[in-house]
Amino acid sequence: MQTVGITGATGYVGSLIERALLESNYEVVRLVRQPRSNSTDRQYALDGPLSEDLLDGLDSLVLCAWDMRLTDWTEVQAVNIDGSNAILNAADQGSISRVIFISSMSAFEKCSSNYGRAKLLVEEQVRRIEHGVVVRPGLIYGESSGGMVGALLGIARLSPLLPMVGLGNYKLHTCHVEDLSSLVCSYAGAATLTATQQPILAAEATGRPFKTIVRTLAGKNLFFIPVPWRLAWLVLRLLESLGIRMRMKSDSLIGLVRSDPAPDFSAQHRLPVTFRPLS
Repeated sequence: MQTVGITGATGYVGSLIERALLESNYEVVRLVRQPRSNSTDRQYALDGPLSEDLLDGLDSLVLCAWDMRLTDWTEVQAVNIDGSNAILNAADQGSISRVIFISSMSAFEKCSSNYGRAKLLVEEQVRRIEHGVVVRPGLIYGESSGGMVGALLGIARLSPLLPMVGLGNYKLHTCHVEDLSSLVCSYAGAATLTATQQPILAAEATGRPFKTIVRTLAGKNLFFIPVPWRLAWLVLRLLESLGIRMRMKSDSLIGLVRSDPAPDFSAQHRLPVTFRPLS
């Protein structure tokens, strides 16, 4: 039985990947801030020290941990970038045979968001590992959608009127969380996993306007109230400066309206998983 360590297992994506691994008969070790009693959990945090035995006995490592609460670049670098690089270095020096980093399609050359920039810097470290692979999911949806999608759908359940950043015509690529989980399961158990300089784009290749995606997932007709994105960004930045935390971050808004204009899906035909179209 293969043993897979997973960081960020208490988050939306990490918890569903963990469940898929268990259903595929992997032994899973959760690397979490607060280990459960009488479990195989191990103490781990992006902003904490690494224990010497943290990765002992693991065949594969899936990195999902990321602190989305941070908005200051200095904090993002100290926690998310340096913390991710620390465990990557430990994996490279240990006996881990497969390292899978869950990045984002917000990470691309010349991206504008701090989130994308930070993910790109960690991706560089992953590519230095002999058996490291970068997976960039698109806009993730599925069972009990989380993050920005979950927030918007929560509003849509209450009212057919929904605020929309700009006109909502910017195109995004969707990724069903079950397809992402299947991809990770395939890589976690691969007999050999050769590092690739090209990130794996985990999303359907057909881009759709964001407002179309929201309407489809809501399953009903919605009426959008356009809000100029720069105005929305300024309001969110003001709230963040006052210490008020919102589900939508100002940096996430930039990643939304300034997505990758030309993502390269040419390597998708080699993947063990087909990403379903949004319907």
